[in-house]
Amino acid sequence: MNNLLDILNKSVNYLEKKNIKNARLVAESIISEVMGMERIMLYAEFEHLMSEDELTKIRKKLNETVNKISEKDIFENMEKSKKQLKFLLDKSISYLEKNNINESKLIAEIVFSHILEIDRMMLFTKYRNEIEDEKIEKIRYFIKKIGQEKFPVQYLLNEQEFFGRKFYVDKGVLIPRQDTEVLVEKAIEILKNDTLKKNISEKNSKNRKKILDIGAGSGIIGISVALEIKDSYVLGIDISEKALETSEKNKEILNVKNIKFLKSNLFENIEFKEFDMIISNPPYISFNEVGIMSDDTLLHEPSDALFAENDGLYFYYEICQNALDYLADSGYLLFEIGYKQGNNVAEIMTSSGFKNVEVIKDLTGLDRVVVGQKIKNKI
Repeated sequence: MNNLLDILNKSVNYLEKKNIKNARLVAESIISEVMGMERIMLYAEFEHLMSEDELTKIRKKLNETVNKISEKDIFENMEKSKKQLKFLLDKSISYLEKNNINESKLIAEIVFSHILEIDRMMLFTKYRNEIEDEKIEKIRYFIKKIGQEKFPVQYLLNEQEFFGRKFYVDKGVLIPRQDTEVLVEKAIEILKNDTLKKNISEKNSKNRKKILDIGAGSGIIGISVALEIKDSYVLGIDISEKALETSEKNKEILNVKNIKFLKSNLFENIEFKEFDMIISNPPYISFNEVGIMSDDTLLHEPSDALFAENDGLYFYYEICQNALDYLADSGYLLFEIGYKQGNNVAEIMTSSGFKNVEVIKDLTGLDRVVVGQKIKNKI
């Protein structure tokens, strides 16, 4: 039956199974609110048959109450109950999972590793260690911010690893992705092979490879190439002042001598026109794809570094229209692309006059990089 007393008793049983304290009092409060009557009057109306609308509202409020109290209990336990690392870590993972955070275990371990200054792979050796209250508070703050606000852990820690190095990142720049390493690897491969072919001397600075990184962001691409190709000069450009501040910070942190950063809207402030390579990871996500983007990306990463007009192809057209004028003979243009854009970007490069156009796949077999070359026509 669905009379009031029957629903009240079922609600109490449900809350008790969820380990909610004072389950009857909580259930009475919820049902009296839905029914619009004093709590003491519930038992006087015990034969009242509940409507489907009333039942739906009661179920919803019961679930909301359980979730709210459970969330509170997680962090009360962190403060008042056990303080061992393993207990706190498990509770944090559970909390992130409940809030639909992907890779909850990895993210929780990264947070604990950072705050406790323990290598992530060695956390298990400290499982029985008790954590100080101050550090528990930091962990609590980080885990809640990630769970509730979908705040990327990289921005919280101001750190992301890329190409074997740790880079500073904040909300002014995109978080470096592993996919972009495919672009850097291809650039390094080309530059090293080209250097070997021409047998360039390290002492001859006029022959050093000159590379332009368009849309430098945090500087990860240009800095990685500059560090791997020591006999090179790299110029990184971006229209964002905030991005340039971050790239300069990474240049200082990693002590990179052969790179410079400059504010420029694409080629606007570029005077040199003999680059051996132009490399770019431009905004390439179509506005039609907003619905499939993750919450953390949409809420916190800079949209002007993510989205582009013309189905995400705008910057490929803009760069290709001018790139040949800024490349030396036999110079290369490399793009990172979205996994559906290989054929389109290859066609844009070919129609713009580039030769030897090739689409490179990532480790998962998806299109990730397009490369083309400036070949001077023989008369």
